[in-house]
Amino acid sequence: MKRSQVNEKLRRLAQQEKEAIRPDERHRAMTAALAQNAYKAAAPRRNKMRFPAFVLRQVRYTGKQIWIWQILLLLLIVSAFEQTGDRGSLTDPYFLMFLYRRIPVLLCGAGILSAWSCVPFFDRAVRWKMAEVEAAGCQPSRLKAARLLIAGSSALIMELAVAVAAGTLWQINLEALAAWLFLPFLLAWNCMLFLLDRTKGRFTPWCSASLAAGFAVFAFVWRYVSRAAGSPGDFLAFADGGWLLCGAALLLWAFQIWKQGRKEMERWSYV
Repeated sequence: MKRSQVNEKLRRLAQQEKEAIRPDERHRAMTAALAQNAYKAAAPRRNKMRFPAFVLRQVRYTGKQIWIWQILLLLLIVSAFEQTGDRGSLTDPYFLMFLYRRIPVLLCGAGILSAWSCVPFFDRAVRWKMAEVEAAGCQPSRLKAARLLIAGSSALIMELAVAVAAGTLWQINLEALAAWLFLPFLLAWNCMLFLLDRTKGRFTPWCSASLAAGFAVFAFVWRYVSRAAGSPGDFLAFADGGWLLCGAALLLWAFQIWKQGRKEMERWSYV
């Protein structure tokens, strides 16, 4: 092939790539019109609506979907717990050996899944290419705080329901729940807040995959690290310090929320 033909082919490929990534002018004009309409519609209530009323308004758009999704995940977790509980009784040594090996992993997985249940709804506007419209209708920092509050409170309720189910089926005490259920839940939330801050509000599939892989390793390692010197008959034997680690994770969680709120206050004007 001659040099001129190679240059012509490269030029044609470059033009095709440029046309492929060129934004659609029609979509851009439609987005601008929708953003303008959203700004005009939200103008009367922008300075009058308080934050609690704004959170209740967001329940109409996001809360219902989050709650339905979390109820389905909760039913899945509880059904898995019930299937495990039907394998035997607490007087069966083989069943105690099974619980000794599997309870930490099951509880860690339930805690991480409860925290992760909020992830699909964090970047809904970006995924549907409606972020500009939402930003025109309300303050992005307010919207982010409302979604985190709705998702976090419902995830906490889901976590408490999982704890009640585990305590009912396996007679697990609070110390074991702190070490194997609440600690992974708080650590997962800390990781999600960190990734949300680093990815500019977008929780990509790569972030979800990295989080899942990291906590899978954590669950299997923590199963051995948290064990105290005990026999398989004492399937709730665990090391001390579970509540202390939960307190440290909770303080880190509060610090990250304060840090993100401070960044948003510096970025957006409320005047």
